[in-house]
Parts: sequence; structure tokens; C-alpha cells
Amino acid sequence: MLQQFRQHRPGAKMAVVVAAVALTVTACSSSGGGGKTTSPTADSSATTSSGAATSDTGAPASGGATSLAAMQADLAKFTGEVTSTAALKPVTGVSKLKGKTVWYIPIGSAVPILNAFGVGMKGALDKLGIKLQVCDGKFLPTTMASCINQAATQGADGVVTGYIDYQLVPTAFDNLVAHKIPVLIAGEAPDGGKTNSPALAFDDTSPTINALQRLMNESVIVDSKGKAKVLFLGVTDSPQLKGAAAYSKKFYADNCPGCTFTEIDYNTASLNKLPSQVSSALIAHPDTTYVVAEVDAAGAGAVSGIETAGFSNKVKFASTNGALDALQRIKNGAGQFVDVGTGGIYLGWQFVDGIVRMMTGVLPVNGFGVVRVFTKENIANLTLTPAAYATNAWYGSDAFEKTFLTAWGVS
Repeated sequence: MLQQFRQHRPGAKMAVVVAAVALTVTACSSSGGGGKTTSPTADSSATTSSGAATSDTGAPASGGATSLAAMQADLAKFTGEVTSTAALKPVTGVSKLKGKTVWYIPIGSAVPILNAFGVGMKGALDKLGIKLQVCDGKFLPTTMASCINQAATQGADGVVTGYIDYQLVPTAFDNLVAHKIPVLIAGEAPDGGKTNSPALAFDDTSPTINALQRLMNESVIVDSKGKAKVLFLGVTDSPQLKGAAAYSKKFYADNCPGCTFTEIDYNTASLNKLPSQVSSALIAHPDTTYVVAEVDAAGAGAVSGIETAGFSNKVKFASTNGALDALQRIKNGAGQFVDVGTGGIYLGWQFVDGIVRMMTGVLPVNGFGVVRVFTKENIANLTLTPAAYATNAWYGSDAFEKTFLTAWGVS
């Protein structure tokens, strides 16, 4: 979901990760009727009831390959609007936080999803009477560190960072801890020898990434009736992204014996070379029937490469993150047939849940964001604009807010 931010980065070595939210696949549940989806939430006691039972890595819980019918059932759970969310564990003392200030420091605010997080956070914090201060990291480690240090010196009561790796600016993060300011490192796995505490905690997104990858791959396998010839576009920017590509490769090996899987890799700093990579790979593998991108950021380059190779009428395109241009390609019949996304507004509320728990002295709990499989059939009536992207409209109503407010003791 956050992949497009890499197009704005100044270099390839910045330790950043894919945009997603912390979610636990084992926390997934479904309403089970009419294609309507029940979103998993941060309550770790929630259990899975989605089509193909999954472990926390998204692999079949039975240990065997998932059938086409089971994949179809799994996908059906995620094609409708999210209509309800599982209850969150109550947290006490939230009312005492009124008047305090939380800083949100995204890795770079030029990215729509990062702005959506901020919009969601402000909406949630307004309900609690807590102020939001935003400081743009501008994709520069020095600027990120400056923002974090400003939060410390200017008396922030809590800090949420968006996809800034701890090891990128460890001294700045440690400065917050020294000032007794709780900080939620959203979008990152624990590293640097740190573990979760009420002072400093991580919101790991790798299970999120795997869930999106699983649903995208199931879409391809089902659409091909188990005979897809896949050209997979992997990203090498971080270990987490490499892991997502490895997950997809293994998913096809485990669940589609009739499929073939060819992978080409790129890093975002050389994204402009992707069209020629895709074109060359298609010419070298003329039996390819699907081009599958790990993330939406590859979309424009992939489509360009497909056209250059003369494969526009020979292959279908799939990707993840729910970016505006991806959904527009689906709606316009521009080669893409599916995209799997997760909602930024909901994640903003989820990040607020994490930081207010920390501000009351308890550990945050990992949650499962709202996830939806987008196809031509279910996006026909969606408003595909930047303004709509910065709302929860593509995923459902704002009724989920009541789940959080109830947990926080706010009516």
C-alpha cells in the first residue's frame, strides 16, 4: 500500500519498508454472508474464519495445497465492503489524555497513503481532545531525526512515526525514550535489539504484506484455473520486501503445481529501468500469461514494458496496495484485472489506538487493517479520485470508529 513513496526517495539504501499496517492474519474474521467482510482488528483474541484457514504467514493451516474452490471462497470474503470489526480490548485512562499532543512524523508526506494515515489520526485524536502535530520527514534521515528531536524538545506527549526504521535514526528515537515520551514506530519490525515496551514499540507490517500477497496470488491462480505462467516483479529495497517476494514464490510452489513462476527484481532507485526489464523478460518468456507486481509502484513501468513487448492482449496484470492509478486501470480496462488494498484511514485510527495505550502505560496490541480485493465488478460505483482515496469510502463506512471509541471509553 505504501510502495509509491519510494518514487520520492533520494536513494536506494534508506532502510524503509512497505506500507502496510500491522496486522495478524490469525486475527482475521468474516461475516460469512453476501460477500460482506468483517475486518480483523487489534484484539489478539480474535480468530480466523476466512475461506482458506491460514497461519500467521498466510500458508494453508492444513499443511497441504489450497484448492481452487478454497481460494475462491477466501477471495469472496474480501471482495465486499467491510461491514464490522472485531471488538478491541478496553483501555483505561484515555480520558485523562485530553489536552495532550501527539506528533506524527511520516517518512515523507508527499505520499498519499502517508497523508491518509495523518487524516485518520487527526479524526481519532479529535474525538479524544488530543492535538496532532505533523512533521514531514521528507525522505531524508537528517530531517527525520530533526523532527523526532523537535518532538522531544517541544514537549510532545507521544510520537508516532510512519515507516521510519529504528536503525535509520536510533539516537533520535533513544532521545524520545530518555525524555520519557512514548513512541510508536509504525510500519516497522523490531530491530536494533529493541523489543516492545510502553516506552518504545513497533507496529510490524510483514504479516500485512503477506496477506495482500496471498490474496493477489489466489486471484491469479483462480483466474487462470491453476495454469498461470507468471512473471513476478519483486522489489529489493529492504529485507521485508525481499521476504514478500520469497513468500509469493513459495505460495505458487505450494499451491499451484500447474503454474510457472519467473521472477525479475528491481529497486525503486532504478524504477525507470523497469519497462525495459519487463519487455525483455516477456520476449524471453513468450508463454507468460500474467505479470504480477509485488507492489503498485511497479504498475506504470510494467504496463509500459508490456506494451513495448507487444503483450497487451496476451497477459493480465495484478498488484497490491490499492493505489488510485491501479484501481483506475482496472476500471478503464487498461490491462489490470485485480488489486488488493488496505485502508489508510483505518490504519490512522489503529496507530492512535497504539499510542494512546502507550501513553496510559500499557503495551499496544497488533491489529488487522481493513483489506479488500478490488476487481472490475466491485469498483464500478467507487469514486476514484485523490480526495476519495484519503477516506475510508473504498473499504466501507466509518462505522468502525465506534469500535475504537468504545475501547477508549468514549461515547
